[in-house]
Amino acid sequence: MAALLAVNAVLVGAQFAGASLPGGLGAYFFGPKLVRGEVLIKDATGLHDYRFDRGTIKAKAPGSLTLRERDGTVATIAVASDATVLINGRFASFQQLRRGMVATVIRDGDRPASEVRATGR
Repeated sequence: MAALLAVNAVLVGAQFAGASLPGGLGAYFFGPKLVRGEVLIKDATGLHDYRFDRGTIKAKAPGSLTLRERDGTVATIAVASDATVLINGRFASFQQLRRGMVATVIRDGDRPASEVRATGR
């Protein structure tokens, strides 16, 4: 519900400001311009605070990635051992992630990331 209200506020604000948003809101908010985001979802299992970070992989250690985000922030994010890893849309292993790839990391609250989506080399 909170996520829906936030999206509505952005849309109404853009309308009054005379701005037009692209037709695909998912692509607009979660596309290549994403730096980081947070979406609250309430489902049958409770409230989930999904966090998204996107940036260039600067370092990789067992169970974590360090990203440099577009705004210059450097963030080290824990990654679950069973996380889903996609490289260029194909299933891959954590070991296949490389420095210089652009990655979007998805986690539920402060838990380790459950998904890494990377593009590049």
